Amino acid sequence: MVNEVQQANELVAKLMGDPKADKDSAGRAIINAVIEQYKSYRSADDIASELQYLADNLDEDEFVITRGC
Repeated sequence: MVNEVQQANELVAKLMGDPKADKDSAGRAIINAVIEQYKSYRSADDIASELQYLADNLDEDEFVITRGC
């Protein structure tokens, strides 16, 4: 079975790889869609914390996703 990370990467590659796409607009649209989904079950503070965590970890190292470990 394809895992969530691989599925997400494939969707993003499809949207961002479209030669007609404005990559910045597509990226913002992807981020906004995820945030809208989060808002259905997470608080604004929780979403902000998640985004801050991701921002704090922007570097050249591979990002590791954990499942509550």
